[in-house]
Amino acid sequence: MKQITVLFNGKKQTTYLLDEPHVVIGRGRSAHIPLDGNPIVSRQHAVIRADGGFHVIEDLGGANGTFVNDAAVKSTRLHRGDRVTLGKHSLRYEDATTGAISLKGRTLSSGAEDDEATGAAPTVRESGGSAPQIGPSSPKPPWQKGPGLAVPRTGGAASSMQGQERTVSASKEELEHLIAQMRIKSGPHLSVPTDGGLTIVPLDSPPVLIGHTDDCLVRLPGNRWFGRVACSLENRKGQWWLHARSPFWNPVKVGASKVAKKRKLADGTVFQAGALKLRFSLGEQQ
Repeated sequence: MKQITVLFNGKKQTTYLLDEPHVVIGRGRSAHIPLDGNPIVSRQHAVIRADGGFHVIEDLGGANGTFVNDAAVKSTRLHRGDRVTLGKHSLRYEDATTGAISLKGRTLSSGAEDDEATGAAPTVRESGGSAPQIGPSSPKPPWQKGPGLAVPRTGGAASSMQGQERTVSASKEELEHLIAQMRIKSGPHLSVPTDGGLTIVPLDSPPVLIGHTDDCLVRLPGNRWFGRVACSLENRKGQWWLHARSPFWNPVKVGASKVAKKRKLADGTVFQAGALKLRFSLGEQQ
């Protein structure tokens, strides 16, 4: 038996047992596996069907496509560990575990009655604007490709449609950007505030330097001629550590506490280096 684990922005939400021959993925009550709050997902976006001892996922022809391991697919056999990406949702195909929700016998609505029940569509924009002080002449880093996806909200003359969430058709550039963002979020990363919101920075090659020097992955605002590294992030045997390297008059802080030398990082830890507050995330959790 297999299961699907649903993650949103890299955080585990729910696990569903694939104990029905046809499992529909979409929004609202018209899907076995609902991905609500994700306006680029159609009400019936894709289906996972049993095929002998295997499972096959099929795209149902919506505007935004279905991606398996970052590649757009129409129909493909799933293998253990495969990751299906639909906007900010990731679905992991895994061996079944205890506690997974059974889908057996679950009936689907036609979808029409869901229109009034889902609430206004959220904004999917995650990043944009300038990179985190990479330098005025530096190109955009590879993790920042194009704008985020801005989703229009209903209102004004469309008062009779108030509260309705519509499927948003994303451009090829927007879809590529979302897929790139989700790829980064699957692993350890930093959320860095910028003028355009947040930039998601992958922590691919520790140690990661944060400060004013040219070799810093995240450049802090201020004069680059200071030539200082404020802190570094290192991964030792699976544990991430924050090492303070700035002078005493400009300390690195976690909350109100100064980091004297080093500190263990937990998922979601927010720390301040210079004028920036950065959030550390481990990525997809089991």
